Amino acid sequence: MKTVIPYTPPFFKEDGFNCPFCHAFAKQVWGFPVRVVERSNYGKDENFAICRCDRCGEFSIWIDQKLVHPPSLTSPLPNPDIPKNIRLDIEEARAILSNSPRGASALLRLAIQKLCAFLGEKGKNINDDVSALVKKGLPIKVQQALDIVRVVGNNSVHPGQIDITDDMETANALFELVNLIADAMITQPKHVEELYKTVVPKTQREAISKRDNS
Repeated sequence: MKTVIPYTPPFFKEDGFNCPFCHAFAKQVWGFPVRVVERSNYGKDENFAICRCDRCGEFSIWIDQKLVHPPSLTSPLPNPDIPKNIRLDIEEARAILSNSPRGASALLRLAIQKLCAFLGEKGKNINDDVSALVKKGLPIKVQQALDIVRVVGNNSVHPGQIDITDDMETANALFELVNLIADAMITQPKHVEELYKTVVPKTQREAISKRDNS
């Protein structure tokens, strides 16, 4: 059965993460060029670094421990089974993540609310919606993870609302969580249905349907 592929965002001086170019998890090799201005050599400076992906060979550039090249779409890609209008919110969150983790987090909470509505819930209260989804098969661990980042619970932040305490870690957790919800409630059931139709002969499926509806 399909599962969500783990994602490790690029992080300064880490020796392995998902490459911002090829998106594969790969070994990363770091270098710190010397600063040369005309004939003056100012030596190495860890505030300026170059990192080469061992898989695709592309070089990322880091200044003051932040990824500046390529444009830092460093979060996981949205699950392709997520409806297009919700994926647009997620893509916008990916585009602003580096400059505004708080803005990205607000968009992602909104995306979670929309996803709950798409899955048949009211789409007004994430806490109530997620609780209902747990009864329909959403793993309880996902609900617990949502509680950790204050999406639900007594100290919840409302969808679309910016929280000054949100940071990069919160945003990355929300990216993972929206994909986990989609995987559990859309992708995996879709895969099971496709497998059922492929493996079980039509005559047996009709007999099973007749049995279940009798």
